[in-house]
Order: sequence, then structure tokens, then C-alpha cells
Amino acid sequence: MSMKKQLPNIIICGTPGVGKSDLGQQLRSSNKSLKYININDLAKQNKFIVEYDEENQCEILDDDAINDYLDEKYFQKLTPSGLVIDYHSAGIIPDNNQIHGIFVLRCNGDKLNERLKTRNYSEKKIEQIIQSENFQVCLHEACEVFDESMVHELVNETENDAKKNLQYLLNWIDRWPLTDNMD
Repeated sequence: MSMKKQLPNIIICGTPGVGKSDLGQQLRSSNKSLKYININDLAKQNKFIVEYDEENQCEILDDDAINDYLDEKYFQKLTPSGLVIDYHSAGIIPDNNQIHGIFVLRCNGDKLNERLKTRNYSEKKIEQIIQSENFQVCLHEACEVFDESMVHELVNETENDAKKNLQYLLNWIDRWPLTDNMD
């Protein structure tokens, strides 16, 4: 009798423009057993948006509704679901022992500035995002919410970095749960 390999639930997080969605989608394309979830898309599809913050030019999500949805649909199962969760903040998911790895993508300010300008972000929004990246807000938050041993920082500035990060994640998932010595 063959057993299906269990796959971990992971979060790919970081400031806008660091390449989370591209990496998450490539990961899903490379391993069809994984389930890719973009939290922003999930919130829009299920009306989990509380309001729009004009000052910060972003939607405010209903974290509780998102967590209830993920809990009911995926986390209440006895085995990991093979989720690849894409969101700016790892803190959107509480440390409920259902997440097995957090991968924080990083990018230098100049490269990030280029990427965000192509998205037609306002100068104010770009400045906020770059400042957040410079202060490592996403990385610090991931380390506050989850055990630091679960948090992995990945530089994602070039196409070569993106390829290395994809391979790193594929290897990490393949070796899970025996990943203690991969870094």
C-alpha cells in the first residue's frame, strides 16, 4: 500500500513587489500537489474586506474571517494540506501549529522602487513600502508570530535569485519534515 507524502503548509511573505506571487505560482506549477492561496484574492472573492484605508492606500482585511475560512477548509484536517499562502504579513495566520515554514522574500530599495513604479504605485506608497522593507518589518513580524527557526529569509532581486528560491523551496518541501539543517 503506497502512502501519499504529506506536504507542509507554508507562508511566502514580504513587502509588495518582492516577488511573492510569482514564486508562489511557480511553486504550485512545479508541484501540482500544492494549493496556492493568495490572501488578497481570497479576501476579495469571499468579501473579507472590512474597508479601504485611503491614507495608506490599501484594503483592510477581516483577519478573523480569513482565519475561520482557512481553519474550516484546511486546518481542521488531521494532515497538512500542502498550502502555499501568499500575503504581505505572516501574522495574518496565527501560530496554530498548522504552518510549517515561513519564507520572507527581501529586495533592495532600488530594485523594489523599479518594480513598484511599473505597478503605477504613488510616490507616497512606494516610499512607505521601501521604508517597510528597509526596516525589515515583514521579517521581524514573522519572527514575532512564529518560532524563529521556522522563518527563512530569501533575497529575491534577480531572475537568478528567483530560480534559486524556487529550487530551495522545492527541496525544502521535498525534505520536509526533516529540514532542520537546510539553511
